[in-house]
Order: sequence, then structure tokens, then C-alpha cells
Amino acid sequence: MVVVRRRNVKVFTFAFLLITVTSFVLNYTHQVTTTTWDPRHLVMQFSEQVQKLFKYPRRPCSCRSCISELGHSLWFDQRFNSTMQPFLTSQNALIPEDSYRWWLKLQGEKTPKNINATLKELFEFIPGDGDPLQERGTSTCRRCAVVGNSGNLLQSQYGQDIDSHDFVLSTYVPVPRKIKVKKDKILIYNPAFMKYVYENWLQHHGRYPSTGLLSLIFALHVCDEVNVYGFGADSRGHWHHYWENNGSAGAFRKTGVHDGDFEFNVTLTLASIEKINFFKGR
Repeated sequence: MVVVRRRNVKVFTFAFLLITVTSFVLNYTHQVTTTTWDPRHLVMQFSEQVQKLFKYPRRPCSCRSCISELGHSLWFDQRFNSTMQPFLTSQNALIPEDSYRWWLKLQGEKTPKNINATLKELFEFIPGDGDPLQERGTSTCRRCAVVGNSGNLLQSQYGQDIDSHDFVLSTYVPVPRKIKVKKDKILIYNPAFMKYVYENWLQHHGRYPSTGLLSLIFALHVCDEVNVYGFGADSRGHWHHYWENNGSAGAFRKTGVHDGDFEFNVTLTLASIEKINFFKGR
């Protein structure tokens, strides 16, 4: 009895496998025959692929979301200019006249030197061949950390998170009087980019952008994902630098040079539309 049952199970299993394989082969043969010999089917498939290509264009990066993608926020789209170049290079050393005049007002020089002659002399000293930070492929996800100088960094334990990024942009790094640096690693901020930040993002608040906001907007242009640390007040609402004990809690904001409140609102808005990730401290 046991032998008969085992034999029946084997026969049933073999029959089931035979039917499954036969069905797969017949279905595959039908698909191949249709695809190979029916030209209308080929045209239809090609048309569908073309429609998908235009409907779903290739993304600029491989991150979950790419900063440079437009269409998610009108506020962002009205301010972000993807063609703006943050750095001056030997091939892009021409400063527009309006940007140059704006720049001169900040310097306060009565008899400034010719800017074109100065730039020519500068790029004889440093190569300035190109901007490597703006050269990236669509298959990569460049993660950047922008680190400010707020007191909320104290005991935040963000160090390991910050170090995990591809690039770290710090707005305050003690620099010795004499440093050794390779000339081909020197990058020069473009005054036109500073003016663009002042007009598009600050809307003429303050006299000029702070280094913190410049670094943040710069990161939007060269990175695919931006995480921000050390911006804003600490947990007690005090605005101060992490290296000092400022009892007046942010008196520097009253100078009028930088509009700290407006700049901070820009940061919060970027976080609210998920263009950046904002870490407030712990």
C-alpha cells in the first residue's frame, strides 16, 4: 500500500512538471514568434519606450532625491539657477559689469585695479583649469555636509555622521598664517555667484551673504544631497559660536552686515521642502 502511494506521488509530480514546462515553452514560443515576425508589435514596443523616455527623463543623480531636480517647489525653482558657476576659472574669468560694480561697493576702494588684469595675473600663478566639483555623473550620489559654527554643535556627537560624507564644507576652520597647499587645488569664489546668492536667495537683506549661507547655496549647486549642521541657535535659544561663551547671545546679528534671521528662514525653508536635511543639535 505504501509502495503504491509513493508510485502515485511520483507519477503525479512528473505529470505536474511536464504540464508546467510544456506551458512555459508554448507561451515563450508564442511571445518570440509574435515579437520576431509581427512588425506592428515591434513598432508598438518602440513607441512605448520612446514615450517612457520623454515621460520619465533621466535623473541627474542616483540619490533618493536630487537637489537640482525642479518641479517640486515653486519657491525653490524661482531662486535656483543651475547655470550659475560658483568658481572662477581661467576659461571663465570674465565678471559681468553689474557684478563687478556690486563687488567694488563692498570693498570700499576708491582707486581699484583693473579686475581683468588682476585675474590674468592670478591665473598665471594658479592653473585654474576647471571646476572639478561640478563634474559628476548621473550614476553617482554626492553627499555633502555643510558645517556652521553655532553653539549647538557642542556635545552634539555629530562627528562620525559628518565624516561619512563625500565632502565636508566648514565655515570656520582655524588657518595658520603660513600653509602649504598645491596650486592646482586652489579654487576662487566667483563674485557673480555671491551677487546671485544676495539677490536670488537673500532678496537684498543685509549687506552681503554670510559665509554660512554662501557655503549652503554653494553646496546646492555641486552636491546631490546636503546635510546641514551647526546652524541657528542652541537648545536655549542662544545665538553664539561654539568656541566662545557669548553672554549677549547673538549681538553680532544686530550689526546689519548679515540678516541672520532671514538667512536662517532660508535654511528652514530648504529643509521644509526636503532640499536639505537640517540637524539642530542634541
